[in-house]
Amino acid sequence: MSRSIAPLLCTFLLLAATSASAFNITKILSQYSDYSTFNELLSKSGLATEINKRATITVLAVPNGAIGDLTSKSDDVLKRDLSTHVVLDYYDPMKLRNMKEKTAKLTNMYQQSGKAAYDQGFLNVTAKDGSFVFGSAVKGAQRDSRLEKSVMNQPYNISILGISQPIFTPGLDGTLAPVSAPPPKANAPSSPKSSPPPSDDEAESPAEEEEAESPVEETEAPSPSEDADSPASSPSPADDSPPADAQSPPPAGSSAGKLKVSFGLFVVLASMVAAY
Repeated sequence: MSRSIAPLLCTFLLLAATSASAFNITKILSQYSDYSTFNELLSKSGLATEINKRATITVLAVPNGAIGDLTSKSDDVLKRDLSTHVVLDYYDPMKLRNMKEKTAKLTNMYQQSGKAAYDQGFLNVTAKDGSFVFGSAVKGAQRDSRLEKSVMNQPYNISILGISQPIFTPGLDGTLAPVSAPPPKANAPSSPKSSPPPSDDEAESPAEEEEAESPVEETEAPSPSEDADSPASSPSPADDSPPADAQSPPPAGSSAGKLKVSFGLFVVLASMVAAY
């Protein structure tokens, strides 16, 4: 008996959990006539079906009187715009008041499309003047959609917050680049610093090469003979010969040599005779 009851009990609990987390955004908004146009646009764009697949969601609903030009957009662009009004988390006024920072960054449903760029898939919410202001996280985008009231909430599955006007996200229509898009890299070469420096062959002209070689010619041109014009400073044949006292004795066969030898012998013989 207990074994047969256990599977039934598990099935009941599973169904109860599923029904508790499931919701129908179209059915919920149909109870609030002030948001009937916004509800129709969710169904027209097909976004309502995707919202109903989520377990946790926050919808920033726009009242009929402030819907603006959303009704004139194509289904594709309309879906992109509306998806930026759906936050992929649960937020009610109490949770917003408990934010640690004055400004928080929230992820919206457009981030899951794979087409978001330059923070198009994010919203900024800022505490301001006792209320909260929503806007696109794209740099330079307007952030002036003020929180007006909490339409309904089912913690922590779905929350519907009424805002004063639609959130504008730059570039969603595909005709306008996002405000924060960086300048194209092609403009970078216009800077003087980015131009390549001239090569050595291009930088030096023939005239500059002659000027560069001229100091060498000037240093090699002067010589000792050209700087001194007087004959005394120029070398002569006499200067190349060694000094007189350094000259070698005359050869033995010369007449002067023979005279000296004979005179020496005569002196020796005279000494010997005197001795005897």
